[in-house]
Amino acid sequence: MTWKPKRPAIGTLANSAALGLAVAACLLPPLAGLTAQAQAAAGIGLLMAVLWVTESLPLAATALLPLVLFPLTGVASIADLSGAYANPLIFLFLGGFLIAMAIEKWGLHRRLAFAILARTSGDPRHVILSVMGATAFLSLWISNTASAMVAAPIAASIALMRQEGDGFPAALMLGVAYSATIGGMGSLIGTPPNALFAAYMEEAHGVVIGFADWMLIGLPVVLVLLPIAWLVLTRVAFEIRPVPVETGFARQPPLSSGEKRLAVIAALTALGWMTRPLISSAFPALGITDAGIAMTGALSLFVVKAGRADEGRLLDWTTAARLRWDVLILFGGGLALASAIDQTGLAAWIGAQAKGLAGLPTFWILLCFALIIVYLGELASNTAMAAIFLPVAGAAAVGMGADPLVFALPVAMAASIGFMLPVATPPNAIVFANPAVSRPDMLRAGAPLDVLGIAVALSAGILLGPLVF
Repeated sequence: MTWKPKRPAIGTLANSAALGLAVAACLLPPLAGLTAQAQAAAGIGLLMAVLWVTESLPLAATALLPLVLFPLTGVASIADLSGAYANPLIFLFLGGFLIAMAIEKWGLHRRLAFAILARTSGDPRHVILSVMGATAFLSLWISNTASAMVAAPIAASIALMRQEGDGFPAALMLGVAYSATIGGMGSLIGTPPNALFAAYMEEAHGVVIGFADWMLIGLPVVLVLLPIAWLVLTRVAFEIRPVPVETGFARQPPLSSGEKRLAVIAALTALGWMTRPLISSAFPALGITDAGIAMTGALSLFVVKAGRADEGRLLDWTTAARLRWDVLILFGGGLALASAIDQTGLAAWIGAQAKGLAGLPTFWILLCFALIIVYLGELASNTAMAAIFLPVAGAAAVGMGADPLVFALPVAMAASIGFMLPVATPPNAIVFANPAVSRPDMLRAGAPLDVLGIAVALSAGILLGPLVF
């Protein structure tokens, strides 16, 4: 599928203005308190932000701009930038992507979904809850896009079995989209803003956030927000009649040898991520990292045979080559921008300007950040929103004498929230293709859920963040 710009009319004007400002920032004398390099970094950063929001270029292409523009303007050299595009968190995501692709290749995700639905009672609200629970669990380990693509056809087939003209089909399909997004918030590899946050905190502030550390915050968010989403769908947005639903899923065949071996490797990888802090503290000389565990699990898939001679290995490169390289590049571009903002002194300048906010309550400042990110993110990439606002929030926190983590964590959480519009997230777009889901349906359910999601994200960042980290 060829890439096409999403909003050409809006994008042309915004891109022209951003390009003009970027050129002016690179050529004109710097403002008071800024170096020439810091002003150039601000101009290029503004250009990248506008391109990410308008998507006039592919997101990954915009993420490569630092490699061209930063050396030309003296902001950073290629050697300085290379580390951003090879951050350990990128390899954590790469390993997670490869394991997820093997799971999809062998159909383990679909088997899990069917197994859960086969045990579902006929109560329509329970059916929705079961579908949402299965989808959210899948999103902990594979991308929210992939989990939505798996669950959507299953949910659509259930919806067809319901002939009554109530809101069950729409609520079921929207439950797939919302639970895919919410489930991704629960793990470091579940959605890109989570890993981008961890990489930013380590690069800019020396705070190491591991897979298990994130789950101490992410899982409570999932456990709170998922039932809220279910209640909004089944009690607020739609009136669902208590007519039993026949899911109609027969018993699944036994696991093949390939599925069993893949399940063992995936389980051991997940166990390694969760126990890594304990192993690292007991044996620091081993140098075990989450990225190393991910790559060990991923590489083993290319080595271990599926069982029968005609089945080959658990993962082949033809399958692996289809993974989301653009997301990995987008990570690198976001980290390169964050590094330039810090190294040129632009972060210190932003922090100095933010000192005027020091008298305001932290909650209201974070609420403003979250509102901007969520509602702008309804029209733009959530990963791009995280890349843009994480360094700004961190710099503002330093300028105010606050903990950068308390500011950056709600930004990362809020970047994953987007329930109102089909373009907000890939899961929304996937279920919107189903005729049971209309734009008013999504708006009616998503508008209150956006507000509640912001409240949960802020609470997690302010209350749980300092306790865990």
